[in-house]
Amino acid sequence: MKVLVIGASGQTGQHVVRLLLSEGHRVTAFVRTPSKLAESNPRLQVAQGDARDRDALERSLEHQDAVICCFGPRALGKTDIQEILMSNLVSGMTKMSIKRLVNLSAWGSGGRAVRPSSAMTRYFILPVLLRQVLADKRRGEAHLFGSGLDYINVCPGRLMNAPATGRLRASIDGKGLKQYAHREDVAAFMVGQLTETKWVRQCAAVGY
Repeated sequence: MKVLVIGASGQTGQHVVRLLLSEGHRVTAFVRTPSKLAESNPRLQVAQGDARDRDALERSLEHQDAVICCFGPRALGKTDIQEILMSNLVSGMTKMSIKRLVNLSAWGSGGRAVRPSSAMTRYFILPVLLRQVLADKRRGEAHLFGSGLDYINVCPGRLMNAPATGRLRASIDGKGLKQYAHREDVAAFMVGQLTETKWVRQCAAVGY
């Protein structure tokens, strides 16, 4: 399968790229700074572009079978970057008849409301610290949910840099899950969604 990975140089994106290559896929990594991409492989191509660059994004979508989007903002202030990226991505995929999109979202973003397990998260982290980030993400997801794409919107809690456990679980509402996940486990879940059908056009809260 030919897969475009957006945000391929990020901490989760690099795990996704590595797993895809290990499974024999052909990967195009869409990155702003190619030097930050550590992986090297004959089946890996690099497409340089910015999240706001519609033309660069559309060029990278040519001849792809599916897309995995791991893009995330690096600041907490007011922005529209995720909204613009998702609008451009949905438009480009629709134009080129690419159906499958696996998108990295966040706990507390799209889909059914999930009650945070801690008071700190409930009263400060989500409504205050991450307010602008989540608002931008939700605006972007409005384009996703209104599209005709076969999307899977993956919503982890706090992402941690730790070895894979193989114990990641998914839920429609997050009930019974611990609100954190190791990036390598999330990457494996996302790669698996390229061919799975259970979570198509749904938001999957993931955790342990």
